[in-house]
Amino acid sequence: MRIKLIKTISILIIVLIFSCKNKQTNKVVYYKTPNGTIITTKVYDSMKVKLSEHGKLEESIISIVEKGDSIIKSYKITVMPIDSKGEIFNPFGNAEKFIGKKLPFNLVTTINDKILNIESFDGKPTLINFWFTTCKPCIAEIDDLNKIKKDYGENVNFIAITFESKEKVVDFLKKMNFDFTHIVNSKKEIDEIGNESYPMNMFLDKNGVVRFVRGNLTEKDGKDFRILIDQLLLPTKNIVNAG
Repeated sequence: MRIKLIKTISILIIVLIFSCKNKQTNKVVYYKTPNGTIITTKVYDSMKVKLSEHGKLEESIISIVEKGDSIIKSYKITVMPIDSKGEIFNPFGNAEKFIGKKLPFNLVTTINDKILNIESFDGKPTLINFWFTTCKPCIAEIDDLNKIKKDYGENVNFIAITFESKEKVVDFLKKMNFDFTHIVNSKKEIDEIGNESYPMNMFLDKNGVVRFVRGNLTEKDGKDFRILIDQLLLPTKNIVNAG
């Protein structure tokens, strides 16, 4: 009788262990986008397929959180453009050559037909956003860029540069607020930098020296850009130049 009882208990323990394991393996996996939206694995996989049409994907899981019967993974995906040979190339490679240097131009024209001297930005960090009015990724980050400008106020210069005409930008701003100082008709200046991709964001220190070059925002509320701006607000000698 005692042996039979021990066998029964052993079986129950084994069943319990397998039951726990099955509960773990049956957890549903979700993904949390950079803007905080929760999506299913099917949507995530579909998104990766679409993104892969534009280049090679570099995928990393930032964090994993278990909630009840769900697993939520925060991720970061970078699309690395590829050339006709299928090799990865850096669309910001030309612009990154100016890291540690000043911009190759000084005078630009604002949307108000005023001539602005880039050197007048000295004394404050500067974020320069390169964009155009029909660029969907450019438009997608405008709300977060506006929030960043509102939070940092007069402590940072916020500039938006485009090759487009004043008329096009004025028409766009009637429909959507973009609270930066706007520089228009700047094809020549953009060509001097050699920019090949949009949006592009350049971060200048208080002396007008380029410190960072980035593509679009990748984290909720522009956290990635805020980290860089906070660095630029430090004394220049304390800036970690990460490219």
